[in-house]
Amino acid sequence: MQAIYGDQCVDVSTVRHWERQFKDGELGQADLSDKTRSGRPVTASDQLHQGRIEELICRNRRIKQKETAIALGISKERVGHIIGVLAF
Repeated sequence: MQAIYGDQCVDVSTVRHWERQFKDGELGQADLSDKTRSGRPVTASDQLHQGRIEELICRNRRIKQKETAIALGISKERVGHIIGVLAF
């Protein structure tokens, strides 16, 4: 692989280290489900915000995500997510 990828290739010792980790169960038994964690929960995707975004869009079809986010006090990315869920 190093002949093809050169310096961009992972060293064989690194690959062997990964192999040991997977065999020993450190990474091989990885749980892929979401775990509860501290931090602020996402509350901007609830039914209230979805309804308010839908109302704003119905009143003005040319409203921008940024304007909607400012009006509701949530992030522009969350507005985009909700619009995707609503599928206008």
